[in-house]
Amino acid sequence: MVATFVSKAGHIATIPLNHQRTVTADWYTTICLPKVITELRKINPQRRIILHTAQKTRHYLTQENVELLDHPP
Repeated sequence: MVATFVSKAGHIATIPLNHQRTVTADWYTTICLPKVITELRKINPQRRIILHTAQKTRHYLTQENVELLDHPP
C-alpha cells in the first residue's frame, strides 16, 4: 500500500506503507510528512507551504514553518 500526495501542479510524492495496513498519526508525522515537505521544498524553496490537516499533525508542521489552514465552520 502507498500514500500518494498531489498538488494543483501535479504529483508530489508516493510513500510506501512498508509492513503497515493503515496510516497512523505516528507514521504520518515521522515518516510521511518529512518526505512530502522535502519534496515540496525541492520544487520551489521560496514558496509558502499551506496544508489543511488534522489536529494530530499541527505541532510537527508548525515546527517546520508550514502555514496551516483552520478547519472551516
